[in-house]
Amino acid sequence: MKYTYKVIAMAMLAGSLFLTACSKWTEIEKKEIDHNGGSNTLSTEEREAFYQSLRDWKKTAENYARPVSFGWFSNWAPEGSVRKGYLAALPDSIDMVSMWSGPFGISDAKKADKEYVQKVKGTKVFACFILHNIGTGITPSSIADKVKADNPTASESEVNEKIRKAREAYWGFASGVKGSDDHTAAIKKYAKALCDTIVKYDYDGLDIDWEPNVAGDGDGSLKGSNGKYLHVLVEELSKYLGPKATVDTGKRRYLLIDGELWAMSKKSAPYFDYFISQAYGDSHLDYREQRVSSAIGEAYNTRKHIYTDNFEASSQTGGVLLRQAVYNSNNGPKGGVGAYRIDNDYDNQPDYKYTRKAIYLMHKAYAEYMKEHPQP
Repeated sequence: MKYTYKVIAMAMLAGSLFLTACSKWTEIEKKEIDHNGGSNTLSTEEREAFYQSLRDWKKTAENYARPVSFGWFSNWAPEGSVRKGYLAALPDSIDMVSMWSGPFGISDAKKADKEYVQKVKGTKVFACFILHNIGTGITPSSIADKVKADNPTASESEVNEKIRKAREAYWGFASGVKGSDDHTAAIKKYAKALCDTIVKYDYDGLDIDWEPNVAGDGDGSLKGSNGKYLHVLVEELSKYLGPKATVDTGKRRYLLIDGELWAMSKKSAPYFDYFISQAYGDSHLDYREQRVSSAIGEAYNTRKHIYTDNFEASSQTGGVLLRQAVYNSNNGPKGGVGAYRIDNDYDNQPDYKYTRKAIYLMHKAYAEYMKEHPQP
């Protein structure tokens, strides 16, 4: 696999650099560019060439040909003068964004913001949910509203339990018995509806946040020993999303999983494009790799493994993101790096200071790794 310093040069776009000629990737000239949609020093023709070049470079990540930059984006608010809430304000060389901010039922401003980064910048944008319960993210709010209206004197815990049962019944899971026929049918019905909604809003796929032991939700309807009910969901999702998709949804759509990767079934692993470690504050990545690879088994590939830090807590210092960026194991190069609540890095000077540096270091480390470990 040939990996040249063209990629490193492209990564440096994240630091507001413009390549003066696409045929001379290593000749870099600093120019001030407003990547937030305002005025800049480029002509229309230069901008078009710039973004075509950027989109072409984003495509070089296909089939794991290079590591990717990733982030969970929160507080999505692409209106007004505060640029932090815009996806468009992210560094150009961000490859993938997972929406930690309601992805459905969005405003026209959010639709336009998402479409801009997808179609102009070539960034992949994913819907993301903690998926422990059937119906998460798309069950009509009227279900809960009716329960509340019908039970004005019930306690909060009683109302919440009634809402849970009403939501399950809405999807066809009325028996309350996990593993029953109606349970399995409800999971599949939900999976299809979730995929339909992803297609409706034109997301590039789904990021499943799977944290059955640490994220609450009690005995969620998708929880089960060794991730067996999650696997029912994943098998149905995989018809439309991920590397094994068979249904044409108009474009290639990805299936990712993050969180407690060791708490899913090994049978589910081949259906995912990437495994994302919430390695918050963790620079002991050899151990992290061993734990995940052991849990996933034969479907594990270092190039599918993305390591992330927590910018809810460490955006002002960068945490261990830069150490994660330069890491590659003896078994192969990593799949990428990123951060939770990546938008908090906007507040640094320059904006997205640590994200930009991590992207550069990640590609530099990858180029050096490939130079030392040439592929046939």
